[in-house]
Amino acid sequence: MKRTQLGLLAFIFFAKISAIAQTTTSSSSTPTSSTPTTTPKEFPLISAGYGLTLFSGDVGKTNKAGGAFRSAMRFGVEQKFTPWLGAELFVNSGKLSSSERSLTLNRNFQSQFLFAGANAMIYFDNGIIMKKNSPFAPFITVGFGWMKFDPYGDLKDRNDSTYNYWSDGSIHSAPQNSPNASSSTLLARDYTYETRLTDSLVNYKRSTFGVPIGIGFRWRFSDQVGVNVQANYFLTFTDYIDNVKDGGNDKFWWIGASVYYKFEKHEKEKSDVDTKEMMNEDNDKDGVPDVYDQCEGTPSGVKVDRNGCPLDGDGDGVPDYLDKEPKTKKGAIVDENGVTLNYDQIRERAIRDSTNEAQRDSFNLHPSQQTLQQGNNDVVKKNGADCIPEEFRAADANKDCVITADEINTVIDNFFDGVGDWNADKINRLIDYFFDQ
Repeated sequence: MKRTQLGLLAFIFFAKISAIAQTTTSSSSTPTSSTPTTTPKEFPLISAGYGLTLFSGDVGKTNKAGGAFRSAMRFGVEQKFTPWLGAELFVNSGKLSSSERSLTLNRNFQSQFLFAGANAMIYFDNGIIMKKNSPFAPFITVGFGWMKFDPYGDLKDRNDSTYNYWSDGSIHSAPQNSPNASSSTLLARDYTYETRLTDSLVNYKRSTFGVPIGIGFRWRFSDQVGVNVQANYFLTFTDYIDNVKDGGNDKFWWIGASVYYKFEKHEKEKSDVDTKEMMNEDNDKDGVPDVYDQCEGTPSGVKVDRNGCPLDGDGDGVPDYLDKEPKTKKGAIVDENGVTLNYDQIRERAIRDSTNEAQRDSFNLHPSQQTLQQGNNDVVKKNGADCIPEEFRAADANKDCVITADEINTVIDNFFDGVGDWNADKINRLIDYFFDQ
């Protein structure tokens, strides 16, 4: 197959892979009734590794000595599109070498090379064959790329004497059949590849295309860090990497390991975001954040103090926007509208509130309509100096150890006349005692 045809096939292959990846990614991000509306975003990973190359070509084929192991680095950037498909851009850079020695052929070469290409990656930990993101996950790769090479040979020793191979396997400074063979010097290879190799008939290009095929496995240490162990077989479109054209195109292996790092987007902790939003949240729009607002739910437009509570200019406990008597005298007892209560209203409210509370308590013990209506008729007379709590003894005018409704009315009258040490709280406690006695 011609090189142009192979290049065209490789282009079509990668175009197809790209189309599949885009279609899969698009469909996975489109909400449907049976799929989640969002999918986790995959971030790229970078890798750097080291390995050994092994050349397979014309040099070394005759005596099956094969290629020599040489070192090569590898760098890559990988992006995962779906659980089973990804792509990688990579560069391999290092050396290729091989040699042979026989009665008829004594050849060697070493070439610095660079191979840059792109791989399609098939993952086995895709949730079908293996569990997703398994600690050990196999993968295979196939790709296309461009290669640069430049073969050199070890043809002379350190003293610039050309190697001449004799039939007994030795190396001399003169050919075995030359007139001065008897005076030649015995040489030894120094393995310094000093001579650039060329073809006397063809000025071949020192670059080519190639198809890398690989297999390996990923060893994950964490979500971000791990190692790829892999073997890549490079099929090139040239037979001149070793400077010898004889048969099929040259090939080589790269076997090694790469350490990778996967990028991830580090977002702020949700709790931090929530806390910041909470600190600024103001549901009633009164200008005081909810965390400091002691009176949440203030109606719109109502003026508030620094604690978020509606202003109360006369201090009667009723905010100004509800106060129907905005300038109540200090200490006055007011109703829910901020209006001052007179004597009769206070007494009526005190008796009513205490009666209602006592009836509720009695009803909880004896739930019947009769209990609600009868009030407290279970008064038992007591005797003794401490038959009534000390704070209420002044109300027991006839000293019979029983507080009556008439005596409570007298106490209320005395309160408004300024007689005794009675106050509203104490009168309320007296009324409670009246129902409890």
